[in-house]
Amino acid sequence: MSQALSFDFLEQFKEQSLALRLLRSPHFALLTSFLHRSFLANNRRAIPYQELIDLLEHHLQDIADSYGPELFPKSARAYVDDWINNRCGYLRKYLPLQSDEPECDLLPEIEKVLRWIEEIQRRRFVGTESRLKLLLELIDDLVHGTTEDSATKLATLRARKAEIEQAICAVELGQDIGMSATQIRERLFLLGDLSRQLLGDFRQVEANFRTLDKETRKTITQSSLHKGVVLDQVFGDQDVIDSSDEGQSFSAFFELLMTPQMRGAMRQNLQSLLAHEEARGLLRQDTLLTHLYGYLLEAGTKVNLTRQQITDQLRRYIQEQSQDNKRILELIRDFEAKAHQLNGLDLRSYPDFASLPEQQATLSPLLNRGLYQPPQHEQLSSSEAEVASTTIDVDLRTLFEVSHIDEQQLQKQVHGCLNEHQGQVTLAQVIGRYPIRHGLDEVLTYIKLACEQTLPAHIDTTREQQIRWQAEPELWRVLRIPAITFVREL
Repeated sequence: MSQALSFDFLEQFKEQSLALRLLRSPHFALLTSFLHRSFLANNRRAIPYQELIDLLEHHLQDIADSYGPELFPKSARAYVDDWINNRCGYLRKYLPLQSDEPECDLLPEIEKVLRWIEEIQRRRFVGTESRLKLLLELIDDLVHGTTEDSATKLATLRARKAEIEQAICAVELGQDIGMSATQIRERLFLLGDLSRQLLGDFRQVEANFRTLDKETRKTITQSSLHKGVVLDQVFGDQDVIDSSDEGQSFSAFFELLMTPQMRGAMRQNLQSLLAHEEARGLLRQDTLLTHLYGYLLEAGTKVNLTRQQITDQLRRYIQEQSQDNKRILELIRDFEAKAHQLNGLDLRSYPDFASLPEQQATLSPLLNRGLYQPPQHEQLSSSEAEVASTTIDVDLRTLFEVSHIDEQQLQKQVHGCLNEHQGQVTLAQVIGRYPIRHGLDEVLTYIKLACEQTLPAHIDTTREQQIRWQAEPELWRVLRIPAITFVREL
């Protein structure tokens, strides 16, 4: 249900809303154009911090060439840091798992503003027929799913069966006229809109899980209860999210997305659709549908990693409580509790918050000096060294035997396995199909192709994958790495 738009609510909303703050910003044109080009135009979920600064530098240079450098005098890094600020920021800066390079992502409310600006632009074609049919289908599904009358359900199913049989007869008799060009364009636009809304909703789902993670850490920090009671509360909160409508819907979505049958059918249908003449005209303006499955997989994986962070936080809490340094942990907890109390306040008003009493030990470097050692005079001999009369034969061929790894051949092998496994194959399956011939160098080349995204791949750090190859006739090597799954893009 929507919030009642009362005067008091709107007064508070006007001061707290990030969306309105962006619209009122003096840098509105710079912010909107840059964030839309960097994130939404290319459908990027996150961008490394340094790369974002480089992109903004190019964007500022383009503006300076047209309007002069006085319009935006600050550096690109200064602007990005202003937009990341916790009080009025439009971006979220965070450190990904097992990485030392921070990344930046759009806040959900900012993405909604950018999408809204797209929507209010005048569209060349507004379709209503497909939306009405979609609305009627949703109403029919709800009525069919909520009614408890078996006779009504049977009548509905028989009516659908009659429509399908009639359509089959029309195709067999050559009387099926299909869709008109207008109907095709209308449904293509609707498909693109629904895809964008779905991808945008993932940022909101991820933000909700991060909120739960933040509340969980705050509960652990501020609670003075026993460990068992705190864990009961935390697991209860996690069960609430998992069993909520949002959690159940996301779990069902990700399970359906990873189903081989659905994945194969979706890829085949999209390829057939995008080969149509009307679709080719749309793709010249919008390439979202070309990579739709990859975008959905990336977004779902990112949400799953956020959920995994909650579990990791609980594991760290249990491990900390089993340590012997209870006093140190108590001091850390007290400091974290005070930090939570001052969250959102101006720390300049609390200068003693992060200060420590001056404590210093007086050190004397006297004993750190080395003992005196008299200098030693080197004596050089000018006599010629005796040359050995015998020459030792050494086989140096092994020094020049450098194994060459053909990356293109490895890519062909991966593509062959993707065709055999319906577009998704693990690294272990690839190596099982094409055994390792050049040892560890060949395995690392596969990993390099996945990490650099030369081949589209998903790296799951929560699961372990075991790679085996025969180094010598009676010697096997085993390497344990995070699970790597290669995915074929449309």
